[in-house]
Amino acid sequence: MLPIEDGAGPVMLAAMRARGWAIGTVSAFDRPVMERRADHDAFLAGHPNRARFKDLRRRARRLAEAGTVAHESAACGADLDRLVAAFLDLERAGWKGQTGTAMACRPETVALAHTLFSAGSGPVGVRADALTLDGRPIAISLALVGAGTATLLKTAYDETVRSHAPGLLLEAEIVRACHKTGFADRLDSATLEGSALESLYRDRTRIAEIIAVPPGSHALSLERRLRIARFEAQARSTAKRALGRH
Repeated sequence: MLPIEDGAGPVMLAAMRARGWAIGTVSAFDRPVMERRADHDAFLAGHPNRARFKDLRRRARRLAEAGTVAHESAACGADLDRLVAAFLDLERAGWKGQTGTAMACRPETVALAHTLFSAGSGPVGVRADALTLDGRPIAISLALVGAGTATLLKTAYDETVRSHAPGLLLEAEIVRACHKTGFADRLDSATLEGSALESLYRDRTRIAEIIAVPPGSHALSLERRLRIARFEAQARSTAKRALGRH
């Protein structure tokens, strides 16, 4: 899932082509990103999906009837560790836990989460954001921040309050905080095609699934590899639709 119009993606592809690699695209889509404007009002001005923000304000009011709603964030220390641990618990309590795909379901992915989302001295920082209800996290986002971009890698929310869209409410708060504090110049949603963030983020970056074959003789040509990959993607999509109906 490579950005092909900005960042390191075009440079890497150009270097591979210069060395004789054959490159083909399996599929591509436009991923939602947000380029920070002068302020939050400038971000909202002329937004093509103003109805989304009206809906989120309505959901926020309904959620506030159940208790005190707040947004908190952390980039280091005990607060960061606490939010990472709360994320693992929240993700495991939802459908990913039921299917065994939550990070907390396997010791190695628990270790990965604590290692990846821990503050260090390198060029890449960590940020955790949480939406809380009476102090209890009901949505948590974990991001890596580097070179002016915050990549929102992992999100989980409390499915018992799903009707209030806590995940989207948190994303809206992250957008607001980004404009207020300038912790990043860009938010990268790190989502696949069809994300709900398409109605929240105003900008897009082109993402492609790439197959690259080094020079030399190979049992499978690039064209055959592309056909197989596209068939596999179609099969996965068909299986998901079938499982969704049941």
